[in-house]
Amino acid sequence: MQQDRQIENVEYPFFGPDGRRAIHGEIVHAIEQAVGATPVDGFAQPVDLGEARPAGLRISGFAEMWARKEWLLGLSAKKGLSWHTAPVPAGAGARVAFVLNIGFGNGSPLPQPSGRWDLFVNDRPALAVRTVNHSQLWRGPECALAFAANRIETAEPFGSLCLSSLIPAESSAAFGPALLVVPTAWLEPGRRAVIRAQSVAGPESARWVQFAPANSLFEVADLWAAVRLLQQPSPAAGGLRVFFGDIHTHSGQVMDECADKGCGLGSRAENYAFARGAGALDFYALTEHEWQIDPHKTAEYLALADAHNEDGRFVCLPGYEFTNNLYGHRNVYFRASGGAVLDANAEGGRPTLDPAKCRTPQQLWAAMEQTGVPFMTVPHHPSAVTHPLNLAFHNPTYDRLYEVYSCWGSSEYYGDFPRGVSDRYRNQDFQDAVRRGQRYGLIASSDGHDGHPGAAQSPLGKLHQLFHFCGSGRAAVLAPELTREAVFDALYARRCYATTGTPILLDVRVNGALMGTELPALPAGAAPQLSVVCRGTNGLDHIRIVRNAEIAHTHGCHGKHDCRLEWEDTAYGPGTPTSYYVRVVQKDRESAWSSPVWVG
Repeated sequence: MQQDRQIENVEYPFFGPDGRRAIHGEIVHAIEQAVGATPVDGFAQPVDLGEARPAGLRISGFAEMWARKEWLLGLSAKKGLSWHTAPVPAGAGARVAFVLNIGFGNGSPLPQPSGRWDLFVNDRPALAVRTVNHSQLWRGPECALAFAANRIETAEPFGSLCLSSLIPAESSAAFGPALLVVPTAWLEPGRRAVIRAQSVAGPESARWVQFAPANSLFEVADLWAAVRLLQQPSPAAGGLRVFFGDIHTHSGQVMDECADKGCGLGSRAENYAFARGAGALDFYALTEHEWQIDPHKTAEYLALADAHNEDGRFVCLPGYEFTNNLYGHRNVYFRASGGAVLDANAEGGRPTLDPAKCRTPQQLWAAMEQTGVPFMTVPHHPSAVTHPLNLAFHNPTYDRLYEVYSCWGSSEYYGDFPRGVSDRYRNQDFQDAVRRGQRYGLIASSDGHDGHPGAAQSPLGKLHQLFHFCGSGRAAVLAPELTREAVFDALYARRCYATTGTPILLDVRVNGALMGTELPALPAGAAPQLSVVCRGTNGLDHIRIVRNAEIAHTHGCHGKHDCRLEWEDTAYGPGTPTSYYVRVVQKDRESAWSSPVWVG
């Protein structure tokens, strides 16, 4: 992550050459030079509180402010909150960056349905945001919102925090400054703009967003953390970029209709829209169960990925789920158009446990080979007792990745709490696959069914037991550019890693080789050299190096957000193939797993 380090060296230009603090005008100038937008106080006074609630006198302050004025807008609010900005300067450039003071929270120690808030500027739709527990950049067609989570609060599992008179039982909340960048053409020089936040949700939810006056933030908040998000939307890792996606999701659409009989929520188009908008994903795949896809319209279904794909902005992989209840579930992903969908049930319809009807994994791979389109298959929730994966069926040419985490929890090892929550077998997890000598890269994704890719949480009345104390899962790739081919190739090469849902940056190398690499055995007397560079979204608790499915080294991070680790495996012996992967755990329990590197 050398490029990130170079940014860090100049990331706080709020001090002059003589060492004094920068004053208001100098801070405005530094931000304007960095992002090409004129900063303006984005919350001067309310216009219409709608159903937003004032915080009152007993609050737990967020960001840095002394005015006891905070307004909480629940996700289930029917009427939004609107407010005036400060006047827009007559000499503003092509864009204006409204400085905002924002907080997000779950609102309960129990799982809460996801949703979004649409933001409008002078009644023009700007973009959509969602609850996050980390810094996040959202981008719309013409606008962007960079939120710096400078304070994050997380309760212990099954516990809660009291953050204010309005927020007495909170599981997770994030607070900090934000920059809302909009075209100056939307505004009137010398006049105040009106910003409105409107809740958009289905089922009742306790989730909330909170806004407060922002006039003091120029002098007393770390605005540069938001500037950095605008400067570098995709962070660097050793000459490559890091992109985050969710490639395992389901809609509420069955065949061509949205109906209660579906296993998810929202139409396919709505799922794509959320993934690109409030979900803020770099890449995405809708992976409907094959029996929910009209067999006469599989080409049309797969072409949805083509229709929504925009290289450089939002990459979509064509894919589906091979829902095989007899041998295990696998997702199928294609590198290009022209793939095909195969039913796990040879007679069509819902999945079956009848051996006479159930197609085998070998039949799946053979059928996909016939398409002529490069593809890969990814097993998931392998140890779940409801539909386990038989690890004896493994094709290293196509089974390139293993979904180690999703809304089903962790599949790394049995007993991984609080990340692993659903009922599990004890010997069908990733570490068991390692012991078998199988070589998988690691990713995570949501397996979301609630219409909110990248932010899946408890579709009302379905599978509540699957939702827990971490995020819903993301896949991260190290790629030279954001194109479908580059993302697929990074996944196929296992140049990727998994996170529980937060955009943790992780770069793991063995003797300089990237994660996912297979190295030859080292000569006698030589030892593998592991290098780990990690930047957390919150304070890091520890980093563990796992060798051949056993913990070989633990490094305490003591709450630092950035951590580097160099470790030599002095116990290495060239006679036995050795694998190494890294698990990172933050103090808020959000985690990341690198793909392994194999030596020998």
